[in-house]
Amino acid sequence: MAAADLALDARALEGRAHPYASFLARVKKPGRYLGGEEQAIVKDHDGLSCRFVLAFPDLYEIGMSHLGTRILYDLINRAEDLCCERAFSPWADMEAELRERGVPLVSLETYTPLRDFDVIGVSLQYELSYSNVLLNLDLGGVTLRAAERGEDEPIVIAGGPTSTHGEPLADFVDLFLVGEAEEILPDLLRTIGSMRSEKRSRLEILAAAARFPGIYVPRFYEVAEEPRTGLQVVVGLTPEGLAADAPERIERVFVRDLDAFPFPTRFPIPYAEAIFDRASVEITRGCTEGCRFCQAGMIYRPVRERTPQDIVRAVLEGTDAGGFDEASLTALSTADVSCIDPLIKALVPELAKRKVSLGIASLRAYGLNESMLDEIKKVGIDGLTFAPEAGTARMRDVINKNVSDEDILTSARRIFERGYGRMKMYFIMGLPTETDADVAGIVETGAAVRKLAQGLVREQVITELPAITVSVSQHVPKPHTPFQWAAMDSMEDLEGKVRMLRDLAKRAKVGLKTHDVRESWLECLFARGDRRLGA
Repeated sequence: MAAADLALDARALEGRAHPYASFLARVKKPGRYLGGEEQAIVKDHDGLSCRFVLAFPDLYEIGMSHLGTRILYDLINRAEDLCCERAFSPWADMEAELRERGVPLVSLETYTPLRDFDVIGVSLQYELSYSNVLLNLDLGGVTLRAAERGEDEPIVIAGGPTSTHGEPLADFVDLFLVGEAEEILPDLLRTIGSMRSEKRSRLEILAAAARFPGIYVPRFYEVAEEPRTGLQVVVGLTPEGLAADAPERIERVFVRDLDAFPFPTRFPIPYAEAIFDRASVEITRGCTEGCRFCQAGMIYRPVRERTPQDIVRAVLEGTDAGGFDEASLTALSTADVSCIDPLIKALVPELAKRKVSLGIASLRAYGLNESMLDEIKKVGIDGLTFAPEAGTARMRDVINKNVSDEDILTSARRIFERGYGRMKMYFIMGLPTETDADVAGIVETGAAVRKLAQGLVREQVITELPAITVSVSQHVPKPHTPFQWAAMDSMEDLEGKVRMLRDLAKRAKVGLKTHDVRESWLECLFARGDRRLGA
């Protein structure tokens, strides 16, 4: 099916009533559940090799902002013999309505219950969404535990960054796709769909899937407690795994050439406003920085860039197709992209014609090109966000964040002198070897930036004091990082550090935002946990 033909086929839903029609008015934001959005892709299920639904374990407005959802939706629906439909976790009011009436969670495209698809895909972006994975399966009429599912029930596939450490979900997921899905997912779906049409057993299907690179089938692997850590770890293949010739070690799969998969520019236009209501375009994967706490910087290696031509095409086509007034370039470290200067210079005049602003994510606080700052300002961006991560040079050396206090202040001066009215800085507390002086340094860094801005006001370089915000989260040690075995601070210690930061910020008149300590502890529990968490 040509890209131009990927439009809403109204005939596919002709005569079908929405299964939630009688109670949509009883819930908040009913637009979350309507479906039928402009640019949604609806296919007749007859004749398809595989019917696939991407069940995002969070609310509609969050899932609709996720780039991975956009990429997979476009990738799978470009294949004539496959479909990708969408489902999202409902809010509590809709969950109650569905349970009270015995109505299942359905896809937005064809209102098909999740249990009636061949494959359910789950995007694991965040450990605290695990409960929503089970919620979606339960509401969709799917047996929760993989070992208890009937032969006619869907195969449940989980992917995304936390699939690299998804053992807490091992009892509920049939198979994990470890790495990036683009190169293998279409053929994997065809294999599963073909075998289901032949009435092959679930065990046979899982054995065939295990032969694909990057596929981890939990039931094929034996676990036992490791004496040194007390964790349950994989110790070998089960008899089923041996019979299936499953690999002893799972190797992450990744796309070597991003330009082989052009970034999608058409996506359903949400009825309920997405949290990031803009045309976001991934310009690179991987990161050159190597921060020791950052899992994404480790699991998305090597660094790969899209060509400037593909980026410009995706940004302009995406803003035009979606009617957006903002575009965003996303990367783990945008300023390190080799083509960033000519790219911005090419984009700014085109976006200015369309009255579209340009946002840039993940800027580092050093080496900013002044001409780039000038260009971005032309399209209405009023604030920039930086990530010094730690409040002292010593702590930044520990985490391999190569930025000095002078770099931070130089960047602040450059953006304030150009009329930017907001500066936000991200920090992490609870890092290994951290002292009270390192914690205090977070606010001291914000105070130094504020003092610099006050001086610019006095010198009449700028007329108003910019808004300066310090945002602090807790360090959660993650698998596959150099800090994976580091201890997480106790809740008491972290709460004490939060109190210290609030007191210092109040006295320094620095805007401060902090993250919930209990949530961070739960995140750590599931990030480092084993199969017993799902028992």
